[in-house]
Amino acid sequence: MRKSCFLPLFLGLVLVLFVVSPASAQGKSVTIPKGTKVQKLGPGNFKLTTPSGTVFSITAYKKPGNAQAGAILGDCGIYDAKGKLVATGGNAILKGGPTALAGGPGKALKDIPATEYIKIDDEVTWLPATIQFPSIRVFDHLEFQKLSPQPDPPGKVR
Repeated sequence: MRKSCFLPLFLGLVLVLFVVSPASAQGKSVTIPKGTKVQKLGPGNFKLTTPSGTVFSITAYKKPGNAQAGAILGDCGIYDAKGKLVATGGNAILKGGPTALAGGPGKALKDIPATEYIKIDDEVTWLPATIQFPSIRVFDHLEFQKLSPQPDPPGKVR
């Protein structure tokens, strides 16, 4: 009787896939820079285009209950300037950057340039903002790394 050596190999590959898949889908944050433009595509659906041409395609936008909590995004596809898919994620939180000195959360002011904030469904989000993904699937790690905020090196003071 002949034993198959392919069965243990196949089971080993399946085990590796189960371990690697969750590890590659860990939570991450991306930065929405100043100068980003918003295009409304439909109810709760919109597209953010950064000055570098990166596009965030957002669906199922839910306004925040309070300004500190951040808005909840259903699905988000991130595309580079050439239209290539960089990453996808869901159930993300959009948090605005520090508010302008004269303005509060959720309020756009006449004296502030439009490049300092984005306005989605009458809700103001100050830039630079961050999108925090509980899990994300990255297809182009180099391009995604450009979008991810990097921690300051030790000893650096802002």
